[in-house]
Formats: sequence, structure tokens, C-alpha cells
Amino acid sequence: MPWWIRLKLLPCLLRYGAEVSPGGKLIAFGKGGSSTDAQHIAVEFVHPVMVGKRALPAISLTNDMATLTGLAHRHGWHDVFAYQLRYLAHPHDIAIAVSQDQPGQNILRGLRVAKQMGLLTIALTGGNSEVMAAHTAVDHILVAPAEELQIVKELQVTI
Repeated sequence: MPWWIRLKLLPCLLRYGAEVSPGGKLIAFGKGGSSTDAQHIAVEFVHPVMVGKRALPAISLTNDMATLTGLAHRHGWHDVFAYQLRYLAHPHDIAIAVSQDQPGQNILRGLRVAKQMGLLTIALTGGNSEVMAAHTAVDHILVAPAEELQIVKELQVTI
């Protein structure tokens, strides 16, 4: 892993350790293809592939299709993550938003609600990240410095 990624990850990981230790969990979400990356992140925490690595509590807000489509029908797609966060998240939790390109309103609203609730907020995004970087609800942003979505995805999975 390049030194500049490690340098940006260090404060994020230190804060993560402080938040999860008193009972917090990781809450991941993303739109489109990034939704499966959010699911993958949650699985890696709950069921680590590395032998001997401690499992940590995590959920993905994109796993439950009945909840997603029900919320979208009643409240619109823009609020599917924000709504779930209001009912599932607690101040010791960490919200991680995954977007390979420009984030949708559902990602931005989810981050905003998470921040208002006192969660640590992390964004994984691609090279075209101006919107996410300017968003005041993001505590830590990790940018995969590439324009090609396939490369962004591979870098995000590596991180």
C-alpha cells in the first residue's frame, strides 16, 4: 500500500479503534455497484478472511431489499440511507459511504444524518471527488486517484 494512503488511513483507523471499542459498529452504504462494495466491507468486518483476525460488528444498509424498496416507495430514493441511519445508528457507530464517482443525494443525505447523530463519517470515492470533498459531513475522505471506475473499485477494495 503506498505511503500516502497509509498516512491518510492512520487518523481514520485510530478514531475507528476508539469508536468501536465501547460498543460501536460500522455502518456501510453505497449506490449502484458501490452498494456491493459496502456489503463486502461489512462482511470483511463480521467474518474476516484473515485467520485470527477479530470480528467486528458491521452492517450494510443495502443488504435488505425489502427495506430499501419500501423506503424508496414511501420516502423516495434520496432518503433510503438517512432514514435507516436514524433508526439503526448510535453515536459510537461509524458510517462509511462508498462511491466510485460523484455521490448521489442518498449518499450525501446519509452522511449528513450520520454526522448530525454524532457518528464518525468516512467516504471512499474516486478521482472525481469534488462534491464529496466539499461536503461538511465527511470527517475522513479517502480518494482513489483514478478516473477509470474499474481502477477506483480495485483501489477501494484494497483500502
